[in-house]
Amino acid sequence: MKRIALVTFCAFAALFLASCGQNDDYKVFVGTWGVEKIEYYNIDYAGNPIPGSMEIFTYDPQDIDDGIQLIFRADKTGEMRDNNVDTIWNQAHDAYIVNPDTTLVRRFDYSYDKREAILYMNMDYVHTFKMYISSMTDNAFTYENEYEKDYVERAYLKRLSNTPSNKSTRKSQKRPHMPGSFLGGR
Repeated sequence: MKRIALVTFCAFAALFLASCGQNDDYKVFVGTWGVEKIEYYNIDYAGNPIPGSMEIFTYDPQDIDDGIQLIFRADKTGEMRDNNVDTIWNQAHDAYIVNPDTTLVRRFDYSYDKREAILYMNMDYVHTFKMYISSMTDNAFTYENEYEKDYVERAYLKRLSNTPSNKSTRKSQKRPHMPGSFLGGR
């Protein structure tokens, strides 16, 4: 009887250890990514975008003055560098600072479920964003985030080199203000 129990225990232990193998699916995100385009829209009862609600914001992903970059590290931490800040709330002076010349850095932890194609990002240890990866290649990915009921943020990102480009000569893009969304929330 003890032999059967020992064999059964060993079989379950081997199965458990095999199933708990190192999951390194998240490594496809490791690197620096730049936001090319963000779309905000409402969805109808079937989950389709309502055309009249669409707002589109385009960016130069490598622009160090107006771009938004996401940096994913191999230790499952990262940061969002937002150079496209148009106002900041100064709590000490109870006032807004308009057009600050600054980069806001927000740290996050992340994980990736490849089977479900979901990127989980825990921002400021308060809110976890659940981003559905609708397309993924070595050099680009697109996610969809329903940040409120029937309100969706779709972002297109591309992989960047570690060398920033020269300052862009294009006009500054209005920063989206979509409370609760990942890229447009404040």
